[in-house]
Amino acid sequence: MKKLLIIPMCIIIVAIACKKDKTPAEEKEVIKGNIKQVTETANGITYKIFTDLNTTNFKGILVVGSGNDENNPTEGAINGASETELCEKAAANGYAAAIVRYQKPAAGADWNTRAKLMGEDFNKAIVGISGKYGIDKNKSVVGGFSYTSFMLFSDISANTTLSYTKGVLGACGGSGTWNAQNFKIPIFAINCSGNNEGDFNGKALYDQIPTNSPIKAKSEGVTDNNCNSHCGGNWTDKMYTKMVAWLQ
Repeated sequence: MKKLLIIPMCIIIVAIACKKDKTPAEEKEVIKGNIKQVTETANGITYKIFTDLNTTNFKGILVVGSGNDENNPTEGAINGASETELCEKAAANGYAAAIVRYQKPAAGADWNTRAKLMGEDFNKAIVGISGKYGIDKNKSVVGGFSYTSFMLFSDISANTTLSYTKGVLGACGGSGTWNAQNFKIPIFAINCSGNNEGDFNGKALYDQIPTNSPIKAKSEGVTDNNCNSHCGGNWTDKMYTKMVAWLQ
């Protein structure tokens, strides 16, 4: 019996000995062209941050979040194609851009509680990036797709956590008249036609912002007639352009 055990034990030992030791940073870092992706954790919140290898003085911060199941949301994903494309474009042009792994809400949490948690998680990510990369946190923009857009639109109307940011890039999300009347920072709402996200999305949501609101002039709503499904458009360039305008 002892002889039978010797061979498999030797195989295990050799495999362990031959395996190259990797630091946590090496396991989480990916280089794609001139763009570096690193998964980091700050203030208890994990995010994947994209930066250009040649950039040391960043123009600002972009933090975005993923879609989710609004009836049973899990923690935010950090590998989405749309989020990655937007962050890569921002990073290639001198910004520090991140996808946040926002927390899974507590069981039974209502809509407003979830929205508040989302805002707090984005704030923690921005503060962490600001401190590590030496960027003024006031030079920041938040954004998201689908579920995250809904949550951010709700948060910036009811709470002040993200009031220092320059605006919300909200793709394929929506909100209500009361929210639009109480937005505390500018929004960029972009949606496909068809009212997949309720009556107030895209241009219709923008139209609900009062004309005398201080954020009206810097806000924008776009209804894309080239698509009529939920999150059916590619809006990277439009979202990036609005972010740049806000951070000038």
